[in-house]
Parts: sequence; C-alpha cells; structure tokens
Amino acid sequence: MSRPSVLVIDSGLGNIGSVVAAFQRHDCIVKRLQNPPTHEATDTYSHAVLPGVGAFAAGMDALKASGWEDWIKQMWCQTERPLLGICLGMQLLASEGLEGATNGAVMGLDLIPGRVERLSVASDLVLPHVGWNALDWRSPVSPLSQGLPQSGDMYFVHSYAFQPSDQAHGLATSDYGGSFTAVVGRGHCYGVQFHPEKSQRLGRHLLENFLALPSC
Repeated sequence: MSRPSVLVIDSGLGNIGSVVAAFQRHDCIVKRLQNPPTHEATDTYSHAVLPGVGAFAAGMDALKASGWEDWIKQMWCQTERPLLGICLGMQLLASEGLEGATNGAVMGLDLIPGRVERLSVASDLVLPHVGWNALDWRSPVSPLSQGLPQSGDMYFVHSYAFQPSDQAHGLATSDYGGSFTAVVGRGHCYGVQFHPEKSQRLGRHLLENFLALPSC
C-alpha cells in the first residue's frame, strides 16, 4: 500500500505550519501549496486539507483570490478523494456564513449544506470558546471516530459554529452553553471545528483515521 500524499492548502488563513507539522508526524508525504496545482499535479495527491483561522468572509475572499475555491469545487471534489476542513476550514465547507459579513450572509463552498452562525451562549460564558471540550460522536459510527473514545476531549478556539441543514451530516457534537456541531461529513468531505494538531493523542488518532480514508 502506498503512503498517503497530503496537500495542505495555504491560502493565507494562518495556522498552516502546525497543521503541516502534525501530518509530518505520520507516515505520509506532505506538501504545502499557496497556489492550486494543475490537473496533472492534482492527481498525485490522495488527501487534501483546508486549515484556517479567522472570519468566514475573509476566508472566502482568500479562497477566491488565490483560485482555491474553484480548485476545491471543480477539480478536487470531482475526484472523490478525502478533504478535511479544520476550524475555519470546516466552516467554509458550509453553504453560507455570517462572520465578517456586511450585508447578509456570505456564500461558502456549499460542499456540506448548512449555515455558520455565532454561538448562542449565556451571559456568564465568554466568546471565543477556548479550551478542551468533549466530543459526543453520533451513530452510526463515522470513519473519523474509529478507535476514539466517546466524550474524548479536543481543543477548540471559535465563536461561530456550523449548523448543517441535514442532521445526518453532523457526525459529532460538543457543548458550550448548549450543544453545537463539532464534526461534519458528507461523502468524502469532512470538517472538524476543533484543532486536531493541538489535541495531542486523540487529535493524532483522528488524523490517522483521516489518512486511512480510501482515495478513489
């Protein structure tokens, strides 16, 4: 079996180096690219990762300006190879988002139908939600959750959350003054609201599960 070849999308959304380093700890080839590869070069990758931190509107502007939006939707997703969005990268998979919008919602990649909205929390809780929190995986078990304990802690930093239109696309939840979606998935496309690269042993295990996903 050949080693996975991972493309890490660097569209200037930050947090890229730690994600690259996290994948380099696994038995895979990792390439960080600022510009979308050609069709021929795309065929050399088995997995793609979209990391990011920041506001939804700025994230989509960056993907459009760099050409990554078209590459993700028109080239990568047509190959049915695994894609993982991390933090803001997860949110950008949605149909639309409100963070940073000046006139209504901003259109997202629309790979997993849903809307990204500000967390609704009680006045005694502060935003952003920062720190360790438990994941509750839904049934049926997702390929990303193989070997992970129910209620295992992951590390979060966010003020907005993904609300999938179809609850079947919500693979796990967490709680911060109320339940929110922490993992989404549809077909070969997945997203995690937390930072697996900062989540120690359980985060490393989740990345192993992602790398084990078949590449068609």
